[in-house]
Amino acid sequence: MIVSKKHDQVGSQLGNILRALREERGLTREWVAEHADIGLRHLAAIELGEKNPSIDTLYRLLRVLGASADRIFYPERFIKDASLEHITCLAATCTPQQRKLLIRLIEAVISNGE
Repeated sequence: MIVSKKHDQVGSQLGNILRALREERGLTREWVAEHADIGLRHLAAIELGEKNPSIDTLYRLLRVLGASADRIFYPERFIKDASLEHITCLAATCTPQQRKLLIRLIEAVISNGE
């Protein structure tokens, strides 16, 4: 696999992914910037591909958005359904006992046709 070094392509792709994650979750730039502790203009520049975030900023953005870093680094492999990704991220934070309960809840919802 050949990986492009073109800064403008990488920044643009990263910004597009972060913006898509934010919009899929119905979040405003203002809310994300506040909760990730970054400036609103800085977030806008990242989303527009004008600036690349530091590792620390990227980490905070992904945590606030409830997304895996795989979504950034391997977008072609990732689940295309944002709601499934969100469920997966939430389940990953559960204890084993909570996961068992979550599985039973999902199975009950499916069996009831809701």
